Amino acid sequence: MERRTVVRDAARVILVDANLQVLLFRFSLGAGWSAENGRPHVWITPGGGLNPGETHERCARRELWEETGIELEPGPCVWTRSHTFRWGEVYVEQRERYFVAHCAAPEISTQNWTPEESVMLSGHQWWSQAEIADSAEAFAPRRLGELLLPILAGEYPAEPFDTGP
Repeated sequence: MERRTVVRDAARVILVDANLQVLLFRFSLGAGWSAENGRPHVWITPGGGLNPGETHERCARRELWEETGIELEPGPCVWTRSHTFRWGEVYVEQRERYFVAHCAAPEISTQNWTPEESVMLSGHQWWSQAEIADSAEAFAPRRLGELLLPILAGEYPAEPFDTGP
């Protein structure tokens, strides 16, 4: 059988609260998913795929609202990441851009979730950088704890850089 790969552009949001904690969703890997870390879930930032004709910035804003109920303009794009995963019989090469956003009140609403998100997102948590760095959990990107240090200090790169897997 020939391996079929599709490209999916995506936008993600590094949502930081007033306590310098980052919102992450527990993405549960169901049937048809192939996890390279061998775990049934991974912690991810809010975000998702671009709709046809949508910019990364617009997607970041829309996905943040859909997944959290929070309406914010995304800040700067600080990271990029490309990874490939299996979705059923298809491989998806997801090309992500990460934007920073800040919020004062970390109240999350899940009422705008799609049925698919309701199945795949099995929880959320506000994490400090130290909790991420010290955790045995799986995160995307893998070096999230390390990568957050300058972001939380308000030090953004002049150009987005590739985070690696």
